[in-house]
Amino acid sequence: IRTKKAIKHQCEEHQEELKLFCQTDKKLICVICAAGREHKSHSFMPVDEAVETYKEQVKSSFETLTEKKSEMQEIEQKQRESISGVQEASRNLQSQTTSQ
Repeated sequence: IRTKKAIKHQCEEHQEELKLFCQTDKKLICVICAAGREHKSHSFMPVDEAVETYKEQVKSSFETLTEKKSEMQEIEQKQRESISGVQEASRNLQSQTTSQ
């Protein structure tokens, strides 16, 4: 049985575990960074919450894109059929004009 082993990323500056997600900067930070000047007025959430939040957003975006792809494929098919019809009509006209 395989178990997922969490990879613990560390802050390059403080060598602390990256436990927070800075929503303002859209990056993982440690608790020391969160208390510092650079992130003073920023919004944070625990990494686990951020994962769930962004997972839902990505899933929703993926579903929307999948729907749009299907719509575009239908439009493409209709265009191909239309092009084939025009090509067939063109061939018919050519053969009519050459036979006259």
